[in-house]
Amino acid sequence: MRNPPRPRIRRRALSGLVLAAALALTACAGDPASSATSTGASSSPGGPTDPAVARVGYFGGTNLWTLAEDSNAVSDALKKIGGSVQWNGPLAPVEASEAAKAGRIDFTSNSVATFFNEADSASSLVAFALVRNKGDNQGIVVRNKAGISTVADLAGKRVAVSTPGSTGEYVLLAALESAGLKADAVKVVYIANPADGVSALASGDVDALATWDNFLASAQLVKDTTVLTTNARTGARNWSLFVVTRAFLDAHPATVKAVFEGLANQATQIRTDREVEKKARLADGQPAALVDVVVGFDPGELVAINNEVLAQIKEVGEQTVRFGFRKSVPDLSKNYVDVTTLGD
Repeated sequence: MRNPPRPRIRRRALSGLVLAAALALTACAGDPASSATSTGASSSPGGPTDPAVARVGYFGGTNLWTLAEDSNAVSDALKKIGGSVQWNGPLAPVEASEAAKAGRIDFTSNSVATFFNEADSASSLVAFALVRNKGDNQGIVVRNKAGISTVADLAGKRVAVSTPGSTGEYVLLAALESAGLKADAVKVVYIANPADGVSALASGDVDALATWDNFLASAQLVKDTTVLTTNARTGARNWSLFVVTRAFLDAHPATVKAVFEGLANQATQIRTDREVEKKARLADGQPAALVDVVVGFDPGELVAINNEVLAQIKEVGEQTVRFGFRKSVPDLSKNYVDVTTLGD
C-alpha cells in the first residue's frame, strides 16, 4: 500500500520564508548510523538489502525532494531493498546542512558554490548527485527605466543580492566577469530575504536584482522589468547538489544508491512531463502566472558525480576564488562519491 503524501500546506505556508529564516527541525537528534534500523547493507540472491531509514531534510517550496515525496519515488526505490524514508522539513538551506552535520538527518541538498565551504577538509557531508541544467533559472532582472540594456550598463547601478557569497552574488559577479567588469563596478545592495529583494526591485529601491528560481520568476512578473542575463548566457554554473552524511554513506551504501535511483526516476518524470511539476506547484498554492514562468526553466537532469562532472564543479570553484569568495579551490576528491559504483 502506497504511503499518502504529506499535506502540502506545510510547504505552501512557508515556501516564501524558508530561504531567509531558520525553522524548527522536527526530526529527533541521534547518530545517523545508529538511528537506522539496520546493522548495514548485505547481499542476497535478489540483490542488496538494507532495511535502513533514510532521513531526508528538504527545503521549502516545490523541488525534486518534495516531488519525490509526493510521488513516492524515493519510498518505492527504498522498499525494494527493505528500507524506508522519513521526511523532515521544510528547512532553510543552512539549517539543513547543520542538521545533517549534527546527525539529525541523513540527506539534504546544497549548491555547488555553497558546498565549497564544506570541502576545505574531509567534510561530514558527501555529495552524491547533482541537477545539471542550462542555468536559465538563475539570472539578473532589471527595471526598464534604469537604462540597462547590457551587462556593461550595470556599472554604477544598484544591484540587490541576498547575502555575501550567496547564489545571487555569484550570479552577479559571473555576469560582470563575462562583460569584463570588476565587482566594484556596481553598488551591491545586500537584502537577506530574497523575497524582499523582489519588493525592492518593484519599488525602485534598486535598479536590478540577481537571484534564482521562484524569486527570478517573481522578479520577471514585476511590471516594467526585463531579464538582462542568466547563467545560461554567461556560462556560470551553480547547480543543486544532493548530499549525504559520511557516516550514513559508510553504513548504508545500498540505501544511498536507492535514494539516488528514486530521485533520478523523479527527475526523468518531470523532465519529460512538465505538467507534473506544474500541478504540484499549483497545489502548493503558487500563483498560476508564477508557475508558468518557473516551469519554463530547464529542469535539468540528475546525474551521478563522476570525474567529468567533478571537473565541471571545479570550474565553479575556480570562479569563486576569482570572485574573492575563497582563497583556494578545495580538494573535492575527499567529499564526493560516484554513487553508481556503490555495491560494485
